[in-house]
Amino acid sequence: MPTVVIYWSPGRTQEQKTRCIEEITDILVEHGSARREDVLIIFQNIEAGDAGRAGKVIGAPQLASQGGTSPPGEGSRD
Repeated sequence: MPTVVIYWSPGRTQEQKTRCIEEITDILVEHGSARREDVLIIFQNIEAGDAGRAGKVIGAPQLASQGGTSPPGEGSRD
């Protein structure tokens, strides 16, 4: 059973997901000799802070407790 897992950032519409499922399935049936009913497509959203690259967390806001500064517009106002 061909299984395709797509990792991406959230925000895609159901229409976009449906179109991807249809077209990826078509390709696997046509070019991979897969049976249509055996193709499984899984979407996995990766939220900000759920991944890292080059030893750094991707997309997570900096926290003051980690030695960073608060993003603009946050923190105390004196």
